[in-house]
Amino acid sequence: MNCSIYSRTCLVFFLLLFSFIVSCCLGLVEKAGHVADGSTFVEKTIVRYRGNVIEVCEIRFKNHDKQIDQGLLITLEEFPFLQFRTTAPDQDGLFFFTSLHYIGGTYSGWNEWSQELVGSGSFRISGNVAYMNISSLIETGTFISAKILHNGSKHTGEEAIVSIRARAGRITALIEWMYAFSSNQRFSDIKTFKAYWKPIFFPELVNAEQRPSDYIDTDVEWVQVEDIKWNTAYTREIFPEELRPVRDSGALLRDFEEASAWLYCVYEWQNIKAVLKENNLVKR
Repeated sequence: MNCSIYSRTCLVFFLLLFSFIVSCCLGLVEKAGHVADGSTFVEKTIVRYRGNVIEVCEIRFKNHDKQIDQGLLITLEEFPFLQFRTTAPDQDGLFFFTSLHYIGGTYSGWNEWSQELVGSGSFRISGNVAYMNISSLIETGTFISAKILHNGSKHTGEEAIVSIRARAGRITALIEWMYAFSSNQRFSDIKTFKAYWKPIFFPELVNAEQRPSDYIDTDVEWVQVEDIKWNTAYTREIFPEELRPVRDSGALLRDFEEASAWLYCVYEWQNIKAVLKENNLVKR
């Protein structure tokens, strides 16, 4: 075989192998995080109910007092990063939301947090069919816990919560601007979401043909952070004053790379609540 052809064949093989390994590792991030802190072994699914885009599990778990408790665990197919937890339904089917749990993996680690959740609904079972109805507004509250793994360094407790709160503040401010900028444009999934926003957030990091049509990079001021130069004229032109330091410092890029799933969930929050309300029939 010709050496150049052989070399190219090997290169393609190893690139494919590397891509497969990376995708598998990202898929195992959540499991690895839970094994590391022991939480994998304190929760058990009793019964599982499924719908087209929703899953509800009756679970048994250890609460903060290490006593056995029961409740519901609700997940949505389009938003696998989120878990909605509730109290166990009473004799009339009434339950209350207790917390929202998020875990999102990155190439450098993962972010995990729990947040207070307020709201109620009903969950009634008839044979092999369960009927779920969300009867009130669902609103998020304060952060209860947080864990961060970044480049092999793990952060927990108050240190992690402070970091998560800071990122949550930046994400909230960014989302408000995104809604105004794009007229609340909808996206089919996180892939299209990222593909749309990356050229707008970071025209310096994409090909020239992907950049906004009015982007100018001649005779402008630049600020360098690590190995990236940010076009400060573009920052001033596009972003509101409170977000300009976030972009020019590289914090926006870190948020986008390390918490894009979180950003997507907050952007789609109204849609998430609508999906929860509209899917009332869940089959076992």
